[in-house]
Amino acid sequence: MLTGALQTGTAIRRRRSDALAEERVRLLETLGEIQVNLSYHLAWTKIESETVGKAYADLIKELRKMAGTAMQATWEAPPIENDSAVNIPPTVIDLSALQPLEAAYIAAVRAHLRRLTPWWHR
Repeated sequence: MLTGALQTGTAIRRRRSDALAEERVRLLETLGEIQVNLSYHLAWTKIESETVGKAYADLIKELRKMAGTAMQATWEAPPIENDSAVNIPPTVIDLSALQPLEAAYIAAVRAHLRRLTPWWHR
C-alpha cells in the first residue's frame, strides 16, 4: 500500500515525454486506484480495532503529505530522459519521518493480535 504511492512518484518521473496527455490520464487513474485502496484499508483497520485504525490513519496521513509534496515537485519537473535520473533522490522524498509512525502501527497490530490469541495458545 505504502509503496504504491512511492512507485507512482517514480512513474511520474519516467512518464513518456512524447505522450504527456495520455501519460497524465494513465498516472491519474493509477493514483485514483491507490486512493481507493488506501481508503478501503483505512476503513478496514478502523473496523478491526480503533487503536490499529488510528495508528494506520496517522501513518497514511503523513505518507499522503510526503507523497503529495514529492509528486507535485515531480509533475512540475520535465520527464526524465536518461537512466541515471530514474531514482528519486532523498532531497525529493525522505521517508525517515515515517519510521516512528510505522513502528507505532506495527506495535498496535501486534497488541491487537495478542489480545485475539486464545490464552492457551500464547
